[in-house]
Amino acid sequence: MDAELRLLGRLLWWYLRTHLTLPAIGLRFRPRLRILPIVPMIQETPCSHGRSPAERGNEDDDDAAESPGPSANAKIIPIHHHNEIVRQEPQGSSLFSVSRRRPPVETISDQERFADYELPPLKLLEDAQPFDYRAHDQQLRQRAALLEKTFTDFDLHVQVVGINTGPVVTQFEIALEKGLRVHKVTRLAEDIAISLKVPSVRIVAPIPGKNTVGIEVPNELRADVRLKEVLLASAKKSALFKIPLFLGKDSEGRPLVHDLADMPHLLIAGTTGTGKSVCLNTIILSILMTRRPDEVKLIMLDPKGGVEMEVYGKIPHLMHPIVTDMKKSEAILAWAVDKMEERYDLLRRARVRNIAGYNELKPQEILRRVHPEDDEERRQIPLHMPYIVIVIDEMADLMLQMKKEVEGHIIRLAQKSRAAGIHLVVATQKPTVDVITGLIKSNLPSRICFKVTNKTDSRVVLDAMGADKLLGKGDMLFLPPGSSDLIRAQGTYASDREIQAVVAALEAAPCYAPELMQLQVNDKGGPLSERLGKREDELYEAAIEIVLREGRGSVSLLQRALGIGYGRAARLIDFMAEDGIVGGYNGSNAREVLYTPEQWAAVRNATAG
Repeated sequence: MDAELRLLGRLLWWYLRTHLTLPAIGLRFRPRLRILPIVPMIQETPCSHGRSPAERGNEDDDDAAESPGPSANAKIIPIHHHNEIVRQEPQGSSLFSVSRRRPPVETISDQERFADYELPPLKLLEDAQPFDYRAHDQQLRQRAALLEKTFTDFDLHVQVVGINTGPVVTQFEIALEKGLRVHKVTRLAEDIAISLKVPSVRIVAPIPGKNTVGIEVPNELRADVRLKEVLLASAKKSALFKIPLFLGKDSEGRPLVHDLADMPHLLIAGTTGTGKSVCLNTIILSILMTRRPDEVKLIMLDPKGGVEMEVYGKIPHLMHPIVTDMKKSEAILAWAVDKMEERYDLLRRARVRNIAGYNELKPQEILRRVHPEDDEERRQIPLHMPYIVIVIDEMADLMLQMKKEVEGHIIRLAQKSRAAGIHLVVATQKPTVDVITGLIKSNLPSRICFKVTNKTDSRVVLDAMGADKLLGKGDMLFLPPGSSDLIRAQGTYASDREIQAVVAALEAAPCYAPELMQLQVNDKGGPLSERLGKREDELYEAAIEIVLREGRGSVSLLQRALGIGYGRAARLIDFMAEDGIVGGYNGSNAREVLYTPEQWAAVRNATAG
């Protein structure tokens, strides 16, 4: 009986499911719209009456309050705002908190001297002014509709599928109809600018990583990009960088932050008043706000003799007072080449590939690998190498007077100095082929170009046009390392008050490098003996006496005894090898001395006679 009842129940349930129709009760399920980064192309329907999808999207916004729910066929252009300002400061007074700073002591190493160094507090930087990007959504959709209509007037059918707002420009992302060639879109830049009533537009075809085209249109109202907001927005990312640079925000409003150690050199160009000097200031502040003097050292060259860099004259990061003399600037670049070679020799002896690998070694391991000859050399071996950043404010003046020498130094540094931790930041307001030569440009892969006067200058800097159409006041194109895709961005702004406040917080007794302070310059420029032969160097005879007396041909021995740099000491040893006084290269060991003092004196007397 129970089995029969169960069978009857199943038959009844099957009958109700297959034959019973429920009456309509007036309920309607409203579809939930989900805004995606890219909306698929929507076909026009007969009821559109010639209106563009963007215009219908505007009407949907206006009638939202009256309609019980959006239609399933309505198109809503996604508008992405990446510009929310981060105002919450991290715990502590600075971005990377460390202990209190104590006055420098000349008798200890940099690591010990700055062990308790304190980075400048974030409160010294100004907050960005609030800017409500969402208040302009309606206007952006109207522009999108006008943009679609402009293409329709030229018998081109496109569809705006996304809008990305930036601080200065807004990127309209458009999808092309099937079969439409990209070059037909790119050649309409001037017509689009006239239709939208803007000075210029930039067309990115295609957007990197997408199958759509981007049209960058200037905003009616600019939003400031302050150093503090970019620094806070990228604090976690930049903490992993060796030399973080907070460059600005891209056209989508995302922070533009890169590591100078990976670039590894940066070329900045732009005409007067376009933001080049402000960019240099923010790069310097990026280092001062995040890195201690024992981590990053600075050398500032200002050949034009201006006063813009003088404000940094008392920061502890400087290795030398700010240089305004042409010959001294060229001599310091030559010294940097020697320093690079000295570091390469030390890296080779320590059996590491670069400065990062060297700094990871413990002191005992460094000494074990380098194997110093004596206690004096042991004390001279650095247990930690700081990065060195050389900032040149105006390269055109140097190239005008000493093109051959300066170009040679910059090329050698650009080619090899990355592993040695020496990096260049070169700026010029005259981006011509005489200043930015082909060899220099090919060795400076990372470049920032602000507004320039013509297309030729844009090609010289970026190998592409577009910089002549920029808006000025920080609007820039950035060529990142290892890429050919240009990034449109608004540069970070730092006011004079912020710069002075940060410098005042860091002001301390100078900690200049003795080897740079003792650098002598000859009349032709360059360090003394850079262009001298072995017979013209007044220290050559003294160096021979030291080597013969000590019985070993050591570069470090001459450095200590004569108080000279590695480059000059190495050349003196090479000169002695040419004269047969010392033997050939012997790895990390000193070269063999082939004469006694008496034998060498006899040879000299015989030669003189």
